[in-house]
Amino acid sequence: MMLQKNYYLRDLTLSVLFQKTTRMKLKNPLRLLLSLLMLWATCNPMDARAIQPDATDSIVQLLRQTRDTARIDLLIRISTELRSSDPRKAFTYAREALSMAEDLENESRIGSANRAIAGVYTVTAIYDEALEYLFSALSQFKNLDDSANMARCYDDIGVVYRLSGDFANARNNLQQSIDVNKKLRDNAQVAINYMNMGMAYLNVDSIDKGLSYFTVSYMIADSLDMEEEKVILLNNIGYGFARLGQHEDALKNFYKVLELMSGKPDDLTRSEAMVNIARGYYKMKKYPEALKYARNSYDLAKAKGFRYVYRDASQILSDIYAAQGNHRLAYNYLSEFRNVSDTIMNAEKSDQLVKIQTLYNLDQIEQENQSLREENNRNKKRIRTRTLVTGIIASLVLVLGILLLMLNRLNNKQLALNKKLAAQSNELEALNDLKDKFFSFVAHNLKNPFNTIMGFAELMQRSSETRESEKSRQYAGLIYDLSSQVQKVLSNLLDWSRLQRRSFEVRPETVELTSLVKDVLEMNNKEAARKDINLSINEHGSVYVTADRSMVTTVLQNLVSNAINFTSSAGQITIDCHEKGQVAEVSVTDTGTGITRENLERLFHFDFSQAKIGSSDSSGAGLGLIICHEMLVKNGGDIHATSEHGKGSRFTFTLPLATQHDPGIPQEEKPMEQTSAEVAESLLTSDVPKTEAALADFRTIIVPRFEEVSRVLSIENLEVFSKSLTLTGEKYGLVQLVNYGKSLNALTRAHQIDQIIRMLPRFREYMDRFIK
Repeated sequence: MMLQKNYYLRDLTLSVLFQKTTRMKLKNPLRLLLSLLMLWATCNPMDARAIQPDATDSIVQLLRQTRDTARIDLLIRISTELRSSDPRKAFTYAREALSMAEDLENESRIGSANRAIAGVYTVTAIYDEALEYLFSALSQFKNLDDSANMARCYDDIGVVYRLSGDFANARNNLQQSIDVNKKLRDNAQVAINYMNMGMAYLNVDSIDKGLSYFTVSYMIADSLDMEEEKVILLNNIGYGFARLGQHEDALKNFYKVLELMSGKPDDLTRSEAMVNIARGYYKMKKYPEALKYARNSYDLAKAKGFRYVYRDASQILSDIYAAQGNHRLAYNYLSEFRNVSDTIMNAEKSDQLVKIQTLYNLDQIEQENQSLREENNRNKKRIRTRTLVTGIIASLVLVLGILLLMLNRLNNKQLALNKKLAAQSNELEALNDLKDKFFSFVAHNLKNPFNTIMGFAELMQRSSETRESEKSRQYAGLIYDLSSQVQKVLSNLLDWSRLQRRSFEVRPETVELTSLVKDVLEMNNKEAARKDINLSINEHGSVYVTADRSMVTTVLQNLVSNAINFTSSAGQITIDCHEKGQVAEVSVTDTGTGITRENLERLFHFDFSQAKIGSSDSSGAGLGLIICHEMLVKNGGDIHATSEHGKGSRFTFTLPLATQHDPGIPQEEKPMEQTSAEVAESLLTSDVPKTEAALADFRTIIVPRFEEVSRVLSIENLEVFSKSLTLTGEKYGLVQLVNYGKSLNALTRAHQIDQIIRMLPRFREYMDRFIK
């Protein structure tokens, strides 16, 4: 609302002047009005670009031809364009827009009209009235759940608080605007929010914080080619460095302003930048350079009539010549500085009476409008009361008829509800019975394994007393094997319980099934080799399905693990993966012990009364296949088994094929819907690369780019780093590294700097793990 383009001393003057004004006693209202007008003049210097009157006149001509909501929108637009050049007319147009919007009961336009009125009060430095209308507008937009306009209101409120000297409230409201705009992904508005937040910190001398906000804002503005905002930010950053005494850094930013202005007809900004550069060189006692830019600024401002820049250029020239010992020229420019200052002051004084009249008129108009609003509200209240009485009488008659109809329907619903309650009661009894069986299963089947573990532990203790180390190792191995079986059953019970409680969330994505099968075989090669079992896969090219990758991996791992457990040494396990119609079919065939017909019929239907925890003979609780069946059903697939006792088994499951993919080109997988924090935590718990090639790529590519990002946090560096992570992860099958890279790339494109800063330290922890 009130973005300042003035060079870097003007905002400080504004804050000090307001604090002096607000301490005046209200017994002298004329003095207060004069001071407020001086504050207004500071915010709107004569050098500022004027509104083009022809454009506004054309809109006013169009206003005569429009009605209703279109007229309201035009009135608000005209008020916005006139608020600086003619506040009185701007206020009149905004009040008319508000009155029409209230008559039409259009809440959105009521809020917009309130914002327009607040804008007039802001440029005239009547901040209490501005805040009142802004809070009213914010309330309207909250009722409409209009997040975009809510964010604009928060930003306007923050700016008004900043101008009024209430910097704590300014920061709170600006932060709320930032949060809303981030959710809306309105990066241009986020850049403006950060800029205003930086100004709020500069006003309380928190210069480092202010500079950090300006820097982030500049990064976003630069990526969006927001040229006007970039100029403002560079001036503000230069001002901050100058206040810290870091004049070389300040000069770099002012030089960038000149570079942006090259070839553009903005002589005012160019002359301001040259004054700032001259001031910086003067502070560094580099008088020749300071003199060069001061002279250029002086000549340009004098030729173009930029009185404020002309005045400041005269002052800095006087200071430079005085420092060089040329007192004659120093005196001449000092005299010129005083003459220009007197001219500016006289011009401001000549406008003060007009401004006072404007403020008085605004107050009179507001009082008249308040009286009209109160009268209008009273009339509306009388009409509503009459309408309400009429409506109540009509409603009572209608209600009596409806009640009779409802009583009949209620009776029918009651009968249906009783039937439903009876069915639910039977279902609850069945579930309660299942719960009792479940607890009985857990208690009875965990008792014996733990008794066995305790027995072996006691034997191991006695062996250690007699120093029979070989027996101790045997007992420890037996304890470990039995504990592993118990742990596997408990894990299956937990998964089964989560499936029953529907706490397993299916996250479908496009999955290349053949490569996933190869990954599972790779994980089980060691166990198969221990039993001298041959694992193989019949490939039929790439097969793409739509399913939850984690669940499909669990199903494959369970089936392959079972096949290894029930296959004797020198056996064969074969996995076949191919397309069949509209589904993908995967079969796991083994040459193991097979399954009896009785057990095959109840293979996918769990019975607590029959299940037992496994022992050394490779029996099991049976939950693994139940979990596989339920996971596949949730993904739109199915599973069945064929077996011949003593000759082996075949388990076959299906999944729906992915649509709209090119069989010859791998389709890009959609990232799992995880938060950035969850992705980072998953990376820390994942395996680190172990091959020499992977470690070499990490040392030569990933580590240098991570260090570069740590030194210079720029959008370009982040994009290069995140893409490197994704490519390296895909190259070596590091799924969590791929997810981390994609998540970081998405945050970079959305300019979510705060979340990126929280994610990067987690990667350093991951990197330290594999370096060690």
